[in-house]
Amino acid sequence: MTPLPPYTVRPSARARRVSLRITPAGELEVVVPQGFDTRRVPAIVRDKAEWVARQLARAAERRAAWHAQPPLPREIPLRAVGERWRVAYVAAAGRRLALTERPDGHLVLRGAVDDAAACRRLLRRWLAARARGHLPPWLERLAAEHGLSYGRVALRAQRTRWGSCSSRGTISLNVALLFLPEDLVRAVLLHELCHTEEMNHSPAFWRRLAALDPAWREAREALRTAWRLVPRWVQEETGATG
Repeated sequence: MTPLPPYTVRPSARARRVSLRITPAGELEVVVPQGFDTRRVPAIVRDKAEWVARQLARAAERRAAWHAQPPLPREIPLRAVGERWRVAYVAAAGRRLALTERPDGHLVLRGAVDDAAACRRLLRRWLAARARGHLPPWLERLAAEHGLSYGRVALRAQRTRWGSCSSRGTISLNVALLFLPEDLVRAVLLHELCHTEEMNHSPAFWRRLAALDPAWREAREALRTAWRLVPRWVQEETGATG
C-alpha cells in the first residue's frame, strides 16, 4: 500500500464537508467540519492520492519557480490590461522610500532601496491601487452586460483563490489577476458573478456559466497553472482557485 503523504487536520465551524487543500507552504491540509470523526481522514486522503500527488508536485514546481526569480522586479507585465511597467531603483540616503509612477510607463523607487522587503511592500500597495482602478469597473461592466448584480467588491492579495463570492453577494478578487491574460480574468469574473445566482457548483451553476462563457472548461484548466505568471514579489509575505 502506498504510504500517505504528511498532512494536518483542521476542524472548521464553517466547513460543511471534508476538503483537501495545499497550503501556501506546499503542505497538505484536511479541513473537516466540527465533530467529524477524524479516524475517517486517512481513507479520504488515500482515495484522493492521485489528486494530492498532482497538487503537491504543482506546489513544489511553483516554489522552485519563485525562488529562481530575483527578489525585486525590473519589469511588471500587467497582461490583463495591456500594461508593461519598467522599474528603476534609485538609492537616496536619509530619504524615506517612495514610489513615483511616471506617464512613460516607468516606476521609480527612491530612498532606501537596499531594503528589499520594504520595496516589495511598496510595490504591492501600488499593485493594489492598479487593481482598484481596473477590476471593479470591469466586473461592473460584465454584470451590466449579462443582467447580473452583486453587493460589493473586495480586493485581496491571496495565495489560493483567484476570486470568491459570499452569500451576501460580496465578490472578492485577487489583485494578482492583473498578471493573467485578459480572457482568463474575464472567466474568473463571470464565474464569481454566476455565484450571485447559484452559490454552489451545482449543475444549474455550470449551465449558467456555460451560457455566459462557453470556454469555461478551457479557462478552468488554464487557471490551474496560471500562478506561474504571478511574480515572487507579489506572493511573498501575503495571505490563490475559485
